[in-house]
Amino acid sequence: MGQETIKTLISAIGGAVMTGIFGVWLQRLKNQGSNENIYADHTNDLFERLDRITNERDDLKEQVIELKAQVQNLNIVIDSLNEQMASLTAQLNKFTKKEEEN
Repeated sequence: MGQETIKTLISAIGGAVMTGIFGVWLQRLKNQGSNENIYADHTNDLFERLDRITNERDDLKEQVIELKAQVQNLNIVIDSLNEQMASLTAQLNKFTKKEEEN
């Protein structure tokens, strides 16, 4: 092989490598631009979903507050019923002792 053939081969291989590198680089730039367009297209949808989720969370917080109030009220009722039950049990015990004494 002559020097000219070697120079031609090296030149061809170098050109192919450079073309490949630029091809990959251009494809990455194209993909990046495409991804940015996709994000831009869906940004409004994402904000709407975020707003909807935030509103649902706020509604659930209100429900939790209402349920906590109901639980507190029910605890008060239960405590009152327990006191009444203790009083009635005490009265029954007194009545039973009087019956046994007679």
